[in-house]
Amino acid sequence: MYTTHFIANKNLQTAYHDLGSRTPIVFVHGFTGSKLDFLNQLAWFSETHRVIAYDQRGHGESTNQGPYTLDELADDLISFLDALEIPTCHILGHSMGGMVVLRAMLAHPERFRSLILMDTAPHGIKLFDETIRQRLVDMVTEGGCQSLTIGMRDQPQPPSVQRGVDFLGENEHWRRITVKLEQMDPEAFAHLGDELADQTDLTPQLENIAVPTTVIVGVDDKPFLGPSRLMADAIDDAELRVIEKAAHSPQYEHPEEWRAAVDAHLLRAE
Repeated sequence: MYTTHFIANKNLQTAYHDLGSRTPIVFVHGFTGSKLDFLNQLAWFSETHRVIAYDQRGHGESTNQGPYTLDELADDLISFLDALEIPTCHILGHSMGGMVVLRAMLAHPERFRSLILMDTAPHGIKLFDETIRQRLVDMVTEGGCQSLTIGMRDQPQPPSVQRGVDFLGENEHWRRITVKLEQMDPEAFAHLGDELADQTDLTPQLENIAVPTTVIVGVDDKPFLGPSRLMADAIDDAELRVIEKAAHSPQYEHPEEWRAAVDAHLLRAE
């Protein structure tokens, strides 16, 4: 199913086994994303950990093959860990990736040493009304997901989002968006978009999470501020980190503060 994934510093795999105390970190991207979303961050953590980012089905260089549901993607995650012979790991889920990780955590708690939930929610999020959502689905069905880029460059960006553009550089920012959308399966866009809005509410199950947890959210990511506070309150060993001058992608928009939050989490979790 997975044609490729990034492993930062592959030779650290041996060091990890020799040390016996360094648990791998797995990064799980969000809707319309890919492993490219963490490319600039892998080296930061690879001096001390085995660091992995992969493409979820329907995204990036993974197979464009349904069914496309959050539960199916959670099963994929466990199968991915099995294929890499990773018995337990630290895991970060971004946006839809956090929703996938929550399902995997609740179904297989023994596979995870700690949890980072980044700009995500335990319940449905309606980012667009039904009319707009259907219009977007019709657009990608007819012209592919890359059709979503039409007019995007001309739209003004809020200051927090522009910080992320500046971090990557204008050309690289738009190159990555284009690549990710060209690679995404329109069927995944349609079905997972529905899943994001109408998913089962996992809030009542959050009290069952028993690993060190950090909830990260950009201060300007308005749709996810409330859900982030909810998760931080409901999970017993959870801390909330609100990243200043950031929105939905704090790893780009304020990378120094984001890295500090992840470093602090790993220090607490190890």
